[in-house]
Amino acid sequence: MGDAVTVTLRHAGEAEISFTCTTGDTVLAAARRANVILHVACEQGGCGACRARIVEGEVRYPLPASLRWLDEGAGSECYALLCRAVPSGDLIVDTAHPWKRGDAAPLSRLIGG
Repeated sequence: MGDAVTVTLRHAGEAEISFTCTTGDTVLAAARRANVILHVACEQGGCGACRARIVEGEVRYPLPASLRWLDEGAGSECYALLCRAVPSGDLIVDTAHPWKRGDAAPLSRLIGG
């Protein structure tokens, strides 16, 4: 335990971003710790909102995730549901939606504090 891997997010036209994911954590949990806001909806592995194409690496699913969003047919690229995906090692994914930095505009700045 305590080992960590690097997750790198890519999105067309955006600079890529990387953060650390502790062994056993989902990509979503690690992103939140790194103040990276991912496009998610149900957070149960069922809606596909957080689906991303795996460029490099592998993931596993300790909790259930809908195969509907992961299997696009023979010869297709591999996908991951970031809300439930736990990286098996360093991971690079292309996200369908851009992410945001959570620390880009702290609340104190927005309310004039």
